[in-house]
Amino acid sequence: MNDDLSGFSMMELFRVETENQAAVLSEGLLELERDPLAADTLEALMRAAHSIKGAARIISLDGAVRIAHQMEDCFVAAQGGLIVLGATAVDVLLSGVDMLSQISNLQESEANSWFEGHDVEINALVAGMAAILDAEPEEAEEQGSNSKRVQQSTAENDVDSAAKVKTPVVEDRPEDVGRDESKDRVLRLSSEHLDRMLALASEMQVEWQWLRPFSDSMLQLKRRLSELEKMLSGLEPSVSEVDSSTGSARLKSVQRKAEQCRLLLAEQQEDLEMHSRYVSSLSHRLYHQTVASRMRPFGDGVPGFRRMVRDLARDLGKKVRLEITGLETSVDRDILEKIESPLNHLIRNAIDHGLEIPEERRSQGKPEEGVIQLEAIHQSGMLRISVSDDGRGVDLDALREKVIRNGHATKEMVDRMTESELMSFLFLPKFTMKEKVTEISGRGVGLDIVASMIRDVRGTLHSSARNGAGMRFELLLPITLSVVRALLVDIGGEPYAFPLVHINRTLKCRIDEIERIEGRQYITLGSQQIGLVSAREVLGLPPEAGSSDSYSIVVVGTMESLYGLIVDDFLGERDLVEKVLNPRLGKVKDISAAAVTADGSPILIFDVNDLLRSIAKLIGDGKLGRVSQGGGSSGKAVAKRILVVDDSLTVREVERKLLVSRGYEVEVAVDGMDGLNTVRSGGFDLVISDVDMPRMDGIEFVSLIKSDVRLRDTPVIIVSYKESDEDRMRGLDAGADSYLTKSSFHDETLLETVVDLIGKAS
Repeated sequence: MNDDLSGFSMMELFRVETENQAAVLSEGLLELERDPLAADTLEALMRAAHSIKGAARIISLDGAVRIAHQMEDCFVAAQGGLIVLGATAVDVLLSGVDMLSQISNLQESEANSWFEGHDVEINALVAGMAAILDAEPEEAEEQGSNSKRVQQSTAENDVDSAAKVKTPVVEDRPEDVGRDESKDRVLRLSSEHLDRMLALASEMQVEWQWLRPFSDSMLQLKRRLSELEKMLSGLEPSVSEVDSSTGSARLKSVQRKAEQCRLLLAEQQEDLEMHSRYVSSLSHRLYHQTVASRMRPFGDGVPGFRRMVRDLARDLGKKVRLEITGLETSVDRDILEKIESPLNHLIRNAIDHGLEIPEERRSQGKPEEGVIQLEAIHQSGMLRISVSDDGRGVDLDALREKVIRNGHATKEMVDRMTESELMSFLFLPKFTMKEKVTEISGRGVGLDIVASMIRDVRGTLHSSARNGAGMRFELLLPITLSVVRALLVDIGGEPYAFPLVHINRTLKCRIDEIERIEGRQYITLGSQQIGLVSAREVLGLPPEAGSSDSYSIVVVGTMESLYGLIVDDFLGERDLVEKVLNPRLGKVKDISAAAVTADGSPILIFDVNDLLRSIAKLIGDGKLGRVSQGGGSSGKAVAKRILVVDDSLTVREVERKLLVSRGYEVEVAVDGMDGLNTVRSGGFDLVISDVDMPRMDGIEFVSLIKSDVRLRDTPVIIVSYKESDEDRMRGLDAGADSYLTKSSFHDETLLETVVDLIGKAS
């Protein structure tokens, strides 16, 4: 598919044109209903109808031409003061917008037959709009009602009515040609294309960071050359004593070579530093520009909301106005698509549940017209969307009775609940405050689905209300799904990340604040007891050595099951670019994704829901240990050392984390050549290697280890994506002690093999 519009068919171009202009027509007509004489609105409506008419005429969609032409005549007449477009006239014109949208979605092959089948309906619609033009300004509302009756007349009468129109007919105006064309070239990119661009930009952000350690190694080499020059200078007296002529000449030649190497290295290092800074700036700009290309105005996701509010309020006999602020607030396109349905439900819920009929509002001293406010803003690196109304709110006493009646909690428990805790019951499945089921609500299948969909995009949903004073829902969402705002923590000397949206709160707790009930340890927050769990224990890490007088705690979970995870330290908040783990690794327990920090360090991001399941399993199996005040044994056995060799950053880190979690000391190498140099330094109890690697593959690497008299007794495990018997035999023939596939990560196979070969960590 071409990126620009040159690859589109004429019908596809008409679809794009109509989609854009129909949004202008719908919004403009709703504004016109509030202010029928708004000159700017009428001008925009006329232009939109004119554009659709021109596009339809080019591809010979005569029915669409007639509808758009008649709409344009209505707007021109209103601009000239010949008619006033009242609420009922707006109804008819909105029907015209719906019909144009329906036509734009037709396939070219079905257009002719569709128009034949809908000829009567189109005639009635055109005649209904034509009838609006017969009305005098003061008769606009009455004539609007008549226009609806005209729509229902026979096709013959429709044609007659259309013929009676005496207002000027608006033809194509030469000065309008090209006026609606964009000055910028329009590109149409698929979502997959943008995703690939973002992945590449993210990859570039990661890769440039490896220039820094390379630059550091060159600096180290430069220092060693300086040391070599000093050593050579120190040898000069000794060489002169042994061989005053030839030896001194050779030594000076070596010194000159060393100096040349040092100067060349200094020059190359300077070039590398400059290149590194440039690539760093370029990668950041590329990434942020790519992310920006995924962003869309919030208004793009709510184009039909005002129309929906208007139509639903009329069906329920209510007067409702929707006010939207933050239409230009930028939102990731994926989030925008996923929150449209939840917002739609919250607004419909407000109209049906919250807002009263005009008579009831008057009796309460409220305006007859209820107001729903939809707001989108950026706040503290997150997207905050609120939906509020000025309706009846929630009767908290009635809510308490409903909770007790449904058996969700006892009266004693309910009486101790805060408003926030009480309101959370509204999000339970099949929970509703309505006693009567209607077509719109009352089945209790709404807010729980809304909450679930918000969680799917890593967001949270909160509600608040006062009896008689309205309801407010607040959604806190990431601005983009490509970046996750996270809290970094230290666990066992390694950084891990908790997505902020899944954190209830964080705190520091003194040892004397810990309580014990029935063998379990808790802290009390407000009126709630939070069970304490060591993050080291959940991850299978050894307990912390030494003692501390306080704990760092991350509180996660839901109202029914909150846990305080004890971590070693808080490292601060970061924006992380998520890197999805290779699906061939299987599901890594308690981990959802990986990321790389600004200094190039890899980090694993917690799957908080999986973490909660692991905690529940520990408790259910009776394996949850006690959080000790001393932090564990002060002695520390020497751990067995393992070298992990793999060219994939993700695989290296997953293997390393897995082994470190069992107490092993782990070093890594990026390929066979790097691995061979590292393993020759000695002291490794086991080597784990991939097969397909640059510079030196795993088969050659293993062969060289087994042919080295100093290393041949070191056990080697090959872990590869290749699963055929032939590949397995190649690995074993090279000398590998075991050959595993990378699908083994999701079970205990790798760890069991390690234990079989070298025993437990210490």
